[in-house]
Amino acid sequence: MKNDHRKLERYRMKNTVVAFALLFGVLWLLAGSITANNPNRAMADSVTTEYESENQILLRIDSTSTLNDYLSYAALKSHSLRQAFYHWKAALEKTGYAGALPDPMISYGYFIENVETRVGPQNQKLSLKQSIPWFGTLGARKDIANESANVAFRKYQAEKLKLFYSARAAYYDLYYLGREISLTKGNFELLKFWESVARTKYKVALKKHPDIIKAQVELGKLEDRLLTLQDKIGPTVARLKAVVNLADTFSIVVPAAIEIMEVEVELRTVLNDALQNSPNLNAMIHFIDKEKAGVRLAQKASLPNFTIGVDYIETGEALSPSMEDSGKDTWVVGVGLNLPIWFGKNKAKKNEARAKLRAAEYRYADSQNRLEALVEKIVFQYSDALRKTRLYRDGLIPKAEQALNASYTAYQAAETDFLNVLDAQRQLLAFQLQYERAIADLATRRAEIEMITGNELLNK
Repeated sequence: MKNDHRKLERYRMKNTVVAFALLFGVLWLLAGSITANNPNRAMADSVTTEYESENQILLRIDSTSTLNDYLSYAALKSHSLRQAFYHWKAALEKTGYAGALPDPMISYGYFIENVETRVGPQNQKLSLKQSIPWFGTLGARKDIANESANVAFRKYQAEKLKLFYSARAAYYDLYYLGREISLTKGNFELLKFWESVARTKYKVALKKHPDIIKAQVELGKLEDRLLTLQDKIGPTVARLKAVVNLADTFSIVVPAAIEIMEVEVELRTVLNDALQNSPNLNAMIHFIDKEKAGVRLAQKASLPNFTIGVDYIETGEALSPSMEDSGKDTWVVGVGLNLPIWFGKNKAKKNEARAKLRAAEYRYADSQNRLEALVEKIVFQYSDALRKTRLYRDGLIPKAEQALNASYTAYQAAETDFLNVLDAQRQLLAFQLQYERAIADLATRRAEIEMITGNELLNK
C-alpha cells in the first residue's frame, strides 16, 4: 500500500510538472505570436542595407548632374532623412517586444536554519513564476507600438517629400539666379552698344551729350546689379549643398534650363489627394488610433494581473530512516493576483487616456483645416504662375521686343528721345525676368503640390 501511495503521489506530481511545463510553453508560443513581423519591416531592412552597406553605390555629382541626381543623392545622404528613418526603425523594433509577456522570474533560497518536517529537514528552495496581464492588455500594448511605428513611418515619408521639395526649390532658385545673371549680362552688352551709338551721334553732332550720360548711368546701374547677382551665387549654391548634404569640395553648375509641365490643376482634385495621401495627416490618424489603444490599456488598469508559479523544496532524510516518505522533496504550485484597489489612481489613468485621445482628435481636425487653407493658397500660386508664364512668353515679351525695336529705329531716325529707348529696354528686361521668375515659381509650386499630396502632378 505504501508503495502504491508513493507511486500515486509521484504520478500526480509528474502530471503537475508536465502541466506547468505545457503552460509555460503555451505562454512562450503566445509571446512569440505577439511579436510577429510588421509588414513594413522588409522595407526598413532594405533601406538599412542601403544606408549601412560598405559597398554602397557611389553617386557622382558633377557638371552633368541633373535634378534627379541631386534628389537621389539627397535620399541616400541627407542627415534629416536618416534621422527620421532611424526613428521609424526604432519604433518598428519596439513592436517586436511591446506585446510580449513579462520575463519569468526564477529564484533560489537556501535555508540557513533547516526547517524540520516529519519527512526530513528542508534545505533549499527553487521557484519559477510568470506574471500574466489581464486579457487584452498585451494586445493593447502591441497596438500602441504598432500605431507608434505607423506614425514614425508617415513622418519618415513626410520628411522625404519635404527633403525633395527643399532640394527642388533650391535648384529652381539657382536656375532663376543664373537666368537673371544671363539676362542682365545681355542687357548690359546691348546697352554698351547703344552707348557707342550715342557717342557716334554725338561726335557727328547729331545728338547732344546728355544721351551719352544717360547710357553711362544705366550701364553703371546694370553693372552694380550684375555684381550683386554674382555674389548671390555662393549662398544659393550653399543652400542646395546643405539640403542635399554635399561637401564643399563638390562643384555645382548653375542649371541653364529646367523642366516645367504646364498642367492645369483643379482645386478639388488636389484637395482630395492632399486629404487622402498627406503623410502628416495620415500620421495623425495613426496617432489617434494609438491613443484609442491607450484608452483600452488604461481600462485594464482596474483589472487584476495573474501570477502563476511552481516551487521546488529539496528535503533531506528524516532523523528516522524508517519514516514513511523520508527525504521526500516538496513541490508547491501557486496562483496569485494583484489587487487594483487604488481606484483614484486607476480612474486618473483612464481620464488621462481619454483626454489624450480628444486632444489628438482636435489636433487632427485643426490640421485638416490648415491643410485645406494651404492647398487653396498653393493652387492659387500655381495657377497664377502658370498664367504669368503664358502671358509673358506669348504676349508681353514679344510686344516689348517690338516696342524696343521700334524705339531704336525711331531713335536712329531722330524721331524719338534716347530716354524712350532706355525705358523700352528696361521694360523688356523686367518682362524677361518676370517670365523666368514665373517659370521658377511654377516649378516650385508644382513641387509643393507633390509634397503635400504625395503624388506627381504629371499624373493629374
